Amino acid sequence: MVKRSSLSAVALSLFLMGGCVNTPTAMVQTQDDRPFIMFSAVRPGDQVILDGINMGPATDYVAGKSGMRIEPGTHTLQIRRAGKLVFNQKFYAADGVSKTFTIGGDQ
Repeated sequence: MVKRSSLSAVALSLFLMGGCVNTPTAMVQTQDDRPFIMFSAVRPGDQVILDGINMGPATDYVAGKSGMRIEPGTHTLQIRRAGKLVFNQKFYAADGVSKTFTIGGDQ
């Protein structure tokens, strides 16, 4: 009798715990409307410095392929090539805007 009640108690607890796992879910979609920047005429090794932070190779954000999402507002953009500053510009970006910066040059 004790075995049967213990087995029933275990089965009941497993059943109740299983109910805790199956919670209702809802799909929520949000639109990322932050501005993004891209670069054209960059060279391998060009480094993106945004607001004093190294964001990595400029070739990771080539126009037409991918862009870098940024917060809206005023930013300072620099490009360093072989340790030398080859591009320095302050710009404003609003929500929903994309900007392409042409770096190029033999500088």
